[in-house]
Amino acid sequence: MTHIAPPSLHRLPSPLRSALLTLGIALCSLAAAQSAPEQPPLPVNPELGPAFSTRNAAYVPVLLDEIPGWENEDFAGMQANFIGNCKAMQRRSAWAPLCARLARLPKDNAALQQFLHDEFYAYQMLTPTRSGTGKLTGYFEPLIAGSLTRQGAYRYPVYGTPADMLTVDSRTVAGQPSRWLKVVDGRLAGADAGEPGAREYRIDLAGAAPNPRDKRYRVRIDGNVVRAYYTRQQIDANGIDAPVLAWVADPYKLYSMQVQGSGKIQLKDGGLIRLAYAEQNGLPFMPNATRGDSDAVLLAIKARGLDAPLEVDVPGVGATRGMKKPGTGNGVDADVARIIAALQGGGGVATAATASARPAPRVKPKRPGVRPASAAPAATNTEEVAAMIQLLLHAPVADTGSVAPEAPAPAMAAAKGPAIAGGANGSSGNSAPMDMSAYQAAATGKPAGQAVGTGVPVAATGIPDPSYVFFRRISDGPEGPIGALGVPLSAGRSMAVDPRATPLGAPVFIAGTQPGSGAPMQRLVFAQDTGGAIRGSVRGDFFWGFGDKAGKMALATNQPVRMWLLLPKSVAGSAAASGIKTRGGAALRDCAVPDDELCVED
Repeated sequence: MTHIAPPSLHRLPSPLRSALLTLGIALCSLAAAQSAPEQPPLPVNPELGPAFSTRNAAYVPVLLDEIPGWENEDFAGMQANFIGNCKAMQRRSAWAPLCARLARLPKDNAALQQFLHDEFYAYQMLTPTRSGTGKLTGYFEPLIAGSLTRQGAYRYPVYGTPADMLTVDSRTVAGQPSRWLKVVDGRLAGADAGEPGAREYRIDLAGAAPNPRDKRYRVRIDGNVVRAYYTRQQIDANGIDAPVLAWVADPYKLYSMQVQGSGKIQLKDGGLIRLAYAEQNGLPFMPNATRGDSDAVLLAIKARGLDAPLEVDVPGVGATRGMKKPGTGNGVDADVARIIAALQGGGGVATAATASARPAPRVKPKRPGVRPASAAPAATNTEEVAAMIQLLLHAPVADTGSVAPEAPAPAMAAAKGPAIAGGANGSSGNSAPMDMSAYQAAATGKPAGQAVGTGVPVAATGIPDPSYVFFRRISDGPEGPIGALGVPLSAGRSMAVDPRATPLGAPVFIAGTQPGSGAPMQRLVFAQDTGGAIRGSVRGDFFWGFGDKAGKMALATNQPVRMWLLLPKSVAGSAAASGIKTRGGAALRDCAVPDDELCVED
């Protein structure tokens, strides 16, 4: 056999020679590694938790002592807030031992700081695009004037939860043009064809979105169709079947209270009632869907919730405070004047003279009926613009000394009761009919025949936001209003969050600037509330407390912020393990910490 000698390495082409050398080095390294003794793993810092991600945020582990401002925090001063937070969180197995230990701690800065080091991991929160900077806004608990009866200027109802509003799980109706459903404890549950108490409904949820916390739609039944619940414009135009908790004179102050999610009403007879968030109509919060400067609109609406007008330094005008409504002695704050100018097409500031001197837009006769839910709610036509301007300038003022005689109340719109089974519209009728009294008992939990609501139609307010908040009455006291977590909010220590990115009940350290002064604002707060406009990661709404001073601080709060989430070590471990299993874009879960009550996973 002829022996063929291998070619010399230096005769090979350069690329091939480089590749062979690289391969040889790799094989030698592998052989050496296999023959060498096993090396111990690199040490892991026990104070760092595992990193993880969700669809809404990324969580990067950091040391607590690395958080800017951590060493300056008054931990003993916020211990009572932490204990209050535990009233809700101690029902969860991961939190129960932590809350028990916290209750035994002395009121001592070092003791609480050590407790946090022992029991929690810290994570810097990042947006899905891996930015560490988000936005901090503020909110407060307003006080407005009202009455328990509809009289004089008090013509705008403050509604409780409607009797005909139901919920339905998004997973029950997702992607389905029709579905067999039945009413169970105020919600629509999936059912089998022909099941007693059930019927087949067509699903039309145009314009609605499931609540990010419980993943449910807020709906109504219209014959054999499940539709999104009524818009603000439909509620104002027709009235709804809901308890009326009070009547107020100013729809903008009522809207401000809805934006804040709670408030107090000073009654005409001297009493006081306190209201907390109960429900929402399930439509998106859209305060900016209007003509002109949208930010100025929102500020104006919020400022209407303050008794004292704000002093604003307007370029070219100077300090404006309490500009007058035409023909009255009542002050109109500068933000309201600014939005009037924007609505009239100017963009500057409207004084009382200019606002009243400009001709009102020509108004075409309005056709009867309610705008369809699918129509855009923006106030873009001249009629709505004129209505908004007139309300801003001439909103009825309570307690003017004389009360006008009460006009007969408009007849309430006929109840659009859902036909639960059988009936017209080509619906399937395999189940027994259910009358309205039975439906009322099923949907509201109230005995059949008991009165539910006395809502009435009201004049168009020009507020374009389709979202509508319903309230419940709670007892008044020194504590703050009840937040979404179910515990009283604490001024300066509570924050509203998106519960998907920031778990409710979690401590969160924020680093931003103090409104007005620009001084550092670094403190530990608790995620105890939610809000329709609070969406996404590194996003918080800081609770300032009750009254005018708190309201002014809330209006001034709109600045960049960084946030660090604190999670119990066992919670962080399970969250990271779940995140690793589902890593890969769309497969990432929705909630940082899934919870059947606080954040339902898809």
